[in-house]
Formats: sequence, structure tokens, C-alpha cells
Amino acid sequence: MHAPPKVAIDARWIQDTPLGGVGRYLANLLPLTAPEFDFHLLFDSRRPAVETDLPATYLRSAFSSATTWIESPAARWLRGFDGIFYTPWYGLPFRQPVPMVVTIHDIVFETHPEWFRPGRHWPFRIQARRAARTAVRVLTPSMFVREQILERYRLAPERVVAAPHGIDPVFVPDVRPEALAALAPGLDTTRYVVALGGAERRQVDVAIEAWRRLRQAGIDDELVVVGGRRPPAEAGLRYMTGLSDEAWAALLAGARVLVYPTLFEGFGMPASEAMAAGTPVVCAPVAALPEVLGECAQWCESPSVDAIAAGLIELLTSDQQYRQVREGGLARARTMTWQASAAVMVQAFHDASEESKAAKSSSLT
Repeated sequence: MHAPPKVAIDARWIQDTPLGGVGRYLANLLPLTAPEFDFHLLFDSRRPAVETDLPATYLRSAFSSATTWIESPAARWLRGFDGIFYTPWYGLPFRQPVPMVVTIHDIVFETHPEWFRPGRHWPFRIQARRAARTAVRVLTPSMFVREQILERYRLAPERVVAAPHGIDPVFVPDVRPEALAALAPGLDTTRYVVALGGAERRQVDVAIEAWRRLRQAGIDDELVVVGGRRPPAEAGLRYMTGLSDEAWAALLAGARVLVYPTLFEGFGMPASEAMAAGTPVVCAPVAALPEVLGECAQWCESPSVDAIAAGLIELLTSDQQYRQVREGGLARARTMTWQASAAVMVQAFHDASEESKAAKSSSLT
């Protein structure tokens, strides 16, 4: 009986509290893929310890930057490792003593550098180009991003595979008034919509203006903006930040709509989570969103104020349209599982391991 392939994993992302998108991605996939492999988790010793049953090593860098950690202690540790290395976030060490697998979530730093502060896109660009050039397998969350990577970096198609994200089981259409009351005292839990702050591409200002037009049309829902900078105070407008997954799921499930005028998504986890929570998404068919949402969204002509406001008003004034989008989204969300994503990752790790063995065998002959 063959021993399972060894895989060392850059697991720093599950040291975040609360978990970010990459941390949740890794936390969902590790339990589903671990039975196939001999995993060893690599953590940053400067950050909080993580409870795990898997073998783990805490590596210390002389400096606190993420790049220094992977280039120095991680690369040194890998010199004594007989397996493959996987990181869920772009950066691979310059010196690569073992075969590498990487997830590239998007290449927005290549296609839209204007969304970054001056000079900020260059580290991502350098890391992603090196990772794409040297990794045995590149995982992406969508066919849209896969095609962008193949076109931009000129890679062999078999080296890049799409592993769409699943949806965490905490996102369900279960409205819990007591949870909402504790989360947002005074909120009318039957009459509010949600929008996201944060990244510039999410266009929270567009979402706010579209909501104002909704109010002008006589639909008096409140708006809850989650994350990013606090918007100026305004009647009916609330702001929340630092929500746990459970709180975000409760807020989504109670909302009538996710107002999502984003300009770009490599996948769009907030949109898929909204579907699973039974909350229709109002958005434009940009980037990977049509691939993720299919026909189960209130599609707008563009992510502009006029188009988003028109879509929002149309959806909330048509019971039939609302019910169709909601029920279609719930059905589609049930097909988006982490098991399917894990199966792609398992195959990528096995392929990398087999190619490594073949390369070693060839070098000995």
C-alpha cells in the first residue's frame, strides 16, 4: 500500500480572527482534503496559535511581513521536506526546493491597477507572475479567472484548473429575529437591504445612491452598509463592521436584497452567500458573476446608479419577480458545495505529486 502524498500548507490565513475570505476557503477545504494526504500545516509564530489535529510547525521570521515569512523560514523548512507545497494566496518562495501548487483568486492587479494605491499593485503582480510561471498547478475560483490567467500568463491549459467555491453551511434562509435584534437594536427586521463597503470596486457610494432612489420611490427600507469606511450619518442608513460569519449570515438572511454594484469579482462569495440565505442579489453581469449566479439574480444593464436603482425598484415592487429570483437562488446555492471544490484540489495535489515523482525518476536515469 502506497503512503499518501505529503503536502505542506501555508496555513497562516486560518490564524486570522475573524477569518477572512481566504481563511474561510482554507478552513472549509482542509477537512475535506486531509484524508487523501499527509498534511503538515505551516504557521507564523508571531500570530495566534490554532487548534488542529494535523501536524503543525510555527515558523518565525526576523521581520513581520508576509513576504519575508515565505521567503525565509518557510523556504528553509521546505528544504528538508519530501513532498509538495501549497499556498492559498499568490506568493511562492523564490527558491523552490519542492513542487508548488498555488491558488490565484484573481488578477485584478493586472487588469485594473487603477484600483490600487500608487505602487500597491506591483507586489501582487510580481508574486502572481512568479507563481504562475513556477507552480505545477494553479487553482482558480472560476472559469472566468482561469481564462484571464491563461491569456495573461500564457500557460499550458492543463496547469490551470477552476475549483469554484462552496458555501459555508452557516448561510441559510433562516431569519432569526432575536439574533437581528441583538445585532442591530431598533432595526426594522422586515424592511432593510444590505450593501458592502471595503474594496473600491464594490462601489458602496453607488449602492447608497440607489437606495436613496428606492426611498424616493416610496419604498422605505433601511440600508445596512457592512465594512469599509463609515459613511456619513443619514436617516435610515446604518453601518456595521467586524461581523462574525454567524452575524453576517443572520444579517443576510433577514435582508430583502443585497445591493451589489460591484465592477469586478473573481468569484463573488458575498453574492453566493446571499443566494444561500434566500436574499436576491441586484447586480450587473460583470466578470465571474454570471458564472456564479446564472439566471438567479436581478440583472442590471450596468453597475451604475441608474441601472442598479431601476433593478432594485423593479425587484421590490414585483412579488412574482422577487419570488422567482429568490427560489432560483436557493436551488442554485444547493449545488455549490465545498466537496466539489475539494475534489478539484485533491486531483491537483495528486497531479503535482505524480509529476514530481516522474521528474525525480527521469533525473536518476
